[in-house]
Amino acid sequence: MTATKSKKKNKYFAKKKIVSGIEFDSIAESEFYKELKKDPTVKSIELQPQFEIIKPYKVECKRCCGFGQVYNSRTGNYNKCTLCNGKGKRTKRGAVYTADFQVKYIDGHEEVIDVKGGRVSHDFPLRKKLFEMAYGKELVIVRKKNNQFVRE
Repeated sequence: MTATKSKKKNKYFAKKKIVSGIEFDSIAESEFYKELKKDPTVKSIELQPQFEIIKPYKVECKRCCGFGQVYNSRTGNYNKCTLCNGKGKRTKRGAVYTADFQVKYIDGHEEVIDVKGGRVSHDFPLRKKLFEMAYGKELVIVRKKNNQFVRE
């Protein structure tokens, strides 16, 4: 019996492409990378930079309602809540946004760029707003139209 690997299809039908030994999530992304490499004003390109758009936060524990203890009906005693370790609050992880490129130019300015080849995910507009709110700069969206890249 041999195990076969099944390739997981991308939900937006994007095809991965390798350029200069780097695997890109889509053909449009790889072509935009080539354009950036040709641009003489580009100083450096960072691939897949991550940005924290929601910091980790604390919430009241749902099991013990913030008391840190839960009633044990078998013994009739209060035990330390195992969900929050008796603290009454739980730490929830935040959220991270991964862009396609972070580009630094010779003149000193930076851009965070997301390349879109087709439809956007349902949560993208919210992630874009959270990024812009957290970092105070606009997220540049680039699409390929008529064989050239257009900034939106």
